[in-house]
Amino acid sequence: MLPVVICEPDEFVRSHWTEILGELTRREYPSLRIELLTGTDAELEQTLKRESGIMLVVLGISERVKNGVEGCIDLFRRVMARNRDSYALLCLHESSSLDTVLSSCMRPAGILMLPLRDELARASLRRILRDYESLYGQTSEDSYMVANSGGTVRRIPYKDIIYLEAQNKLLRVCTAHQAITVRASLNNLAETLPEDFMRCHRSYIVNKTCLESFNAPEMTACLTSGEQIPVSRSYKEIVAQAIREVAHL
Repeated sequence: MLPVVICEPDEFVRSHWTEILGELTRREYPSLRIELLTGTDAELEQTLKRESGIMLVVLGISERVKNGVEGCIDLFRRVMARNRDSYALLCLHESSSLDTVLSSCMRPAGILMLPLRDELARASLRRILRDYESLYGQTSEDSYMVANSGGTVRRIPYKDIIYLEAQNKLLRVCTAHQAITVRASLNNLAETLPEDFMRCHRSYIVNKTCLESFNAPEMTACLTSGEQIPVSRSYKEIVAQAIREVAHL
């Protein structure tokens, strides 16, 4: 799901952006899931508080808004600080603000000026959506865990994950090559993981395909990586059954 926020003070321009985006997604990107929100800086502020993932923000830059152009530039910086992989498309209301924007805004996804030309707006959105779909589209979302680690968004293939371990308010994602610490809840993540993953302990979720054997006396599961992880008594029968299924017994 790609959150899209059209933060534009002019209601007509805001509606125009919405029409162009709707037409483009219906005709060219029907499989791309988009959550659209339109409004002013207040709506964008609320979205920044609840969203940490990648966003597409169409941001109107105008002297007529609260705090003027500098306030708009501050919003842009906060969008990019929240997630540097986000897309921020800037729409300038006054040509006099161009130099300020160019010198203050690093790595915008595009800069357009009013009056809005449909072909340029469509081309800018198409380039962004194409880039997002190639990296984070439906197929990728089904195959990857997307997590924030140290301010960097990481995509970890589910097939590479051996197990996940809760450590206080952090989550340790263990693959065959590395262990990545991310800020996430094991309980929340359990609801979104593919069916190959199962709970074996209150602090562990394991990839069933990586189970090798179950040590009943020690209440541990032996993994294909050579590691051992604890198994709660309430999960021991489920783990044993999963091992039988993996071994086709």
